[in-house]
Amino acid sequence: MTSPTPDKRAFVEIREALSFPLSSEAARRDLLVGGTVLWMLPGVGWILNLGHRLDVVYRIFHGEAPYYRGFAPWGPCFKRGLKAFAAICTYLSPAALCAGLAYLTSPALYVLSGVFFCLAIYTLPGGMTYNAAYNDISYLYRPDKALKRAVEGGAAYLWAWCVAILAVTGSALGLLALGVGFFYSSVWAWMVVGYAFSRALSLTEQPGAGK
Repeated sequence: MTSPTPDKRAFVEIREALSFPLSSEAARRDLLVGGTVLWMLPGVGWILNLGHRLDVVYRIFHGEAPYYRGFAPWGPCFKRGLKAFAAICTYLSPAALCAGLAYLTSPALYVLSGVFFCLAIYTLPGGMTYNAAYNDISYLYRPDKALKRAVEGGAAYLWAWCVAILAVTGSALGLLALGVGFFYSSVWAWMVVGYAFSRALSLTEQPGAGK
């Protein structure tokens, strides 16, 4: 497999990223399904949405429009999300371990826990995005490879983080819709996040949003 070479100039536009999960009928349908599943089955729904998001990034990278095709087959979608969820837990485990030791022994270890947490959060999108694009599971379970890709993303990767924070923060507005709206705004936000990092790591030319 040829090693990917990220283009550090791939700065995603805010409007482009925010509109991607709403830019077609198929995209809006998947958002409604994803939000409903998340509402009805929070744990299972979160993993399904994660798998769906990785599938969308894969199609963007390979130019396989339409990018939104629903969640079926549900089994493989859930399995892909479950693998990614396990990787998230793995990345965050050093921070959790240090926090536990800090509680039991020295509070000073909370500082180390915070460092591990920030490093994991910074690294994860690099591994998650390349796993989605190449179906290469090593990007999930090799933090060194994920960190390398994140660093190679340069300023565009950091900009994607700004877009991601904006989207996740904005998703809180869904709470105004009797709280239920947050399930849908959350799905929207994380689709924005996936798209922003796929652009930052130059996994695609601009694909015309959510075909």
